[in-house]
Amino acid sequence: MKIKDFLEFLKLPPNILTAISLVSGVILFASNDFINKLYMANFRDNFGFIIAIIFLISTAILIVLLFTIVLKKVKTIIDIKRMKKARINYLLNADNYKVKLIKSFIKEETHTLQIQQNDGLTVELSHLGIISMAGSTQPVDFGYNNEMYLRYFLQPWVINLINNNEELKRKYKIK
Repeated sequence: MKIKDFLEFLKLPPNILTAISLVSGVILFASNDFINKLYMANFRDNFGFIIAIIFLISTAILIVLLFTIVLKKVKTIIDIKRMKKARINYLLNADNYKVKLIKSFIKEETHTLQIQQNDGLTVELSHLGIISMAGSTQPVDFGYNNEMYLRYFLQPWVINLINNNEELKRKYKIK
């Protein structure tokens, strides 16, 4: 039963753990005059060991939680930088066919084109998130060999990357 209670203590939310840590820390480290004014001198003397364990465990859990939050933030920042670099490299190393298609999207006022859905380039650009279907329900046009033509739009991040990178501007001739 006591182990179960201890495990439940470990699952407390961070704001409760913070309160427990602060209160147990004050009880442990406050001056005797202050503790006497709170009428807690006997309590501290009788249960000081248990209060110290509670203080150490709750503080350790909070430190680990804080460390985890900081690491997640740093990892997110690193992942965003890596993704941006990979996207720029992809756009810089794109072949002429891809460049021509992306330029066509950029030239359109709404950055939307009707292109063949089953084309390998459409599938690749869609998979990489460079283009997306313009709505889940839309009219479908069929070509001569039953090719399906759907409306796709260029993702705003592609336009922003091209506009904010001189090499990409030159490659895609954006002025």
